[in-house]
Amino acid sequence: MPNTSDTSNKTKAQVKTPIDKGQEIVSGKKATTKNPKLLAIKGQIDRAMYLEWVSIPAMVRMMNPADLERMGYDTSDPIFMKMVSLKRKGDFCREFGVGENQPAKWEKEPNFFEESNAISNKSHIMKFRKDIDFSFTQKTIRHGDAPRMKLWKQLNEGWSERTESVNVNLNMTPADVVRDIEARNAKLRPDIGQL
Repeated sequence: MPNTSDTSNKTKAQVKTPIDKGQEIVSGKKATTKNPKLLAIKGQIDRAMYLEWVSIPAMVRMMNPADLERMGYDTSDPIFMKMVSLKRKGDFCREFGVGENQPAKWEKEPNFFEESNAISNKSHIMKFRKDIDFSFTQKTIRHGDAPRMKLWKQLNEGWSERTESVNVNLNMTPADVVRDIEARNAKLRPDIGQL
């Protein structure tokens, strides 16, 4: 009877994934292996790259490399620069070896756009939060106008403007409220009560 552990070891040794070899899977190359694990890994990487591509704001795609670098993006990353240069889904699919219908399948997933928005917030919007907060605080100090002060207090101190009205006469009917108002007015201006 053959030793099954030796056979499984040979199988593992024969089908080494790039991750087993310590290499990255390079997206953009069609997977030629019939190993379902490799195809699944490539599919996950392609989906993650598509999510990243979708999350890039249109304004970032229009910037030249010098402006991107000034904004703090890593322009030495060739994959990021390639993603920024791609304008349409078809371009993305051709460049990264993804099937033409695959992006539509990913977009039908229930949380796809929530994930995309989370990536966008983390990578492209919240990246500048400290700078924006600092700039806004400096302008608030410099100008000191009421709208900026109000917004600064709301953002940083949790302050909220109270505009609710409270009726302290909860046990009174509208007719009772009218009688009380008339009685108060009669005391204040006796000549009104004579009309």
